[in-house]
Amino acid sequence: MSETSSSGTTPAPSLLIAVTGGPGASKTSLLAELAAGQLARGHRVEGVLALAGRRKAPDQGAEEYWLRILGSDQELSWAVRDESLIPPYYFEPETERKLRHWAERLGTMPPAPLLVLDEFSKFEVMGKGLMPIWPAVATAHPQVVVIAVREELMDQIEQLLGRKFDLRISATTPEALPRLQRACEDYGEWTRLGLYGGAAGGVEVTIGAALHAGKIPLSGLMLSSTQAAMMVYAGSGLSQPGRVIWVPFISAGLKALSPAGSRVRPMIAIIMQGLLFGGAVQTLGWNLFSLGLGGALVGAWAATQGFLLQYLMMGPEMVHAYDAAVLWLAQKFSVTAPELPWVVGGWAVLHAVTSAGATLTAWRMRRPPAMLQKIIDREKARVIARASVHPFPQHWSRRLLEFTRWQFWLPLLVVAVILLGTGSSWESILWLVVRFIAVACVLMALVSLLQPVRWAELLRRYGWWGPALAMSGALSRRDPAKKTGGEAR
Repeated sequence: MSETSSSGTTPAPSLLIAVTGGPGASKTSLLAELAAGQLARGHRVEGVLALAGRRKAPDQGAEEYWLRILGSDQELSWAVRDESLIPPYYFEPETERKLRHWAERLGTMPPAPLLVLDEFSKFEVMGKGLMPIWPAVATAHPQVVVIAVREELMDQIEQLLGRKFDLRISATTPEALPRLQRACEDYGEWTRLGLYGGAAGGVEVTIGAALHAGKIPLSGLMLSSTQAAMMVYAGSGLSQPGRVIWVPFISAGLKALSPAGSRVRPMIAIIMQGLLFGGAVQTLGWNLFSLGLGGALVGAWAATQGFLLQYLMMGPEMVHAYDAAVLWLAQKFSVTAPELPWVVGGWAVLHAVTSAGATLTAWRMRRPPAMLQKIIDREKARVIARASVHPFPQHWSRRLLEFTRWQFWLPLLVVAVILLGTGSSWESILWLVVRFIAVACVLMALVSLLQPVRWAELLRRYGWWGPALAMSGALSRRDPAKKTGGEAR
């Protein structure tokens, strides 16, 4: 997965890490240990290590440097100190040629899981050293890139690279190597979450839209149970199972790209499902009880969301209208009608039991059934976009189309007719309409602000590189021009 640099010309790696420190801070040793550890685990590692010769002073550059190209036995003479030059080093032209060839070769191979570069310093700021090969390296879309960087040059190096570093780790801290190793491991987990989030989003905008268009009964329950099962499959084996909370967030972000239909209810539903399920496993751990509880909460929310949303828009008047209608029906047919809390509670229990059963079935199966596996495999097979993915432009007139749908007005019309029939004044009905429209406008305005691409940018900016990686990866595997879909819930 990749993003486009701020300059719009050079793709950048998915995870960019800076190992900082001055001369002699053991940056090279740290990169060498990281590479050796990943190779020992059977992972492919590419990169260049700079081997320093003797230093006249601890804070001064070495008299000579050699380059070791990982994955080969090559150690090449790289730079020799020459005080008559500015900067005071002579770079070997033949080594520069071999470096360019190595960088170009990366583009013909599958993306490297780990690539290390040692180091970016004053020479790179001046466009020399390793900087000339950076465009070719970045175009090869390495998954994790670790670069040794002089601390005082961070801002300038970031400008040249076209993006900020996701992580900055000082080479002098004792936990530097464990943090680097953990980042490499976490990369795989976040990539996996992005795949499952993208697959869940695909279910929402395809199967969900079909269920909605066909007016299939209990479609919300089917989709919520599927979403809960997806979180079980995605979370199995994670070092931090609570991370599954991001699967529905990614799914909701992809739902926001749908150019048709209402996005308010489905996006609220999807996000709340993630919060409820993720909160359960984060609090209670990954076990039978927490998964069953998480699935039950997802189902209960699917059952009650419509009621809660309508209560938010119409307030107690909705309850009064229901009570009046039930009382009239009970008197007309001489039956005992249940009170509102019993009806809502029973409906929620039905959904909770069904969704919990689907969740525990998924946990017992351990792997997705054939239909879901095809969707996940299709997500893996998507071609990675080479340019930034932008959300559909949402003109204000498109948002107003929600007010033209009869389904939008039906709950208000039913409540208003019942209230008028029971003696409510036209003034109270007018205020009910004003409240209904005002709350609807606020909800739609809030949802219209949800720009998935901006989510990824903001998450990365504030240090949440994992969710940003998962979100941007799911977005980059989609062509917005081909996206369709409507309200699934």
